[in-house]
Amino acid sequence: MTHATLVSQITYASPSWRGFIKAEEIARLNAILSKACRFGYLTTDFLPLDDLLDASDESLFTSTRYNPQHVLHQLLPPPKQISYNLRPRGHGLTLSSEFMRKNFLYRMLYNDIY
Repeated sequence: MTHATLVSQITYASPSWRGFIKAEEIARLNAILSKACRFGYLTTDFLPLDDLLDASDESLFTSTRYNPQHVLHQLLPPPKQISYNLRPRGHGLTLSSEFMRKNFLYRMLYNDIY
């Protein structure tokens, strides 16, 4: 099993399940990655699990946001029309309805707002 295979198996569909995973389950996945390093399946320069999941989320959100043909694009709120000139926001989108806090789109729209 190669590095790419193991990592892709763990991060497969991670944007959909990441918001619902418990801390103990993240610890189990980190244990799997560290065992894979010890047994030589992974090199020691792999990214931590949180970084892998962040990269997966960011990649999906970027492709969703900038591709109008993406299946998730229709779930994004319309771009906010600003008639005044303030500092630019991170993405310029607003929510038109309430999403679950653990939802992928909710997490990505409100990522690093503080």
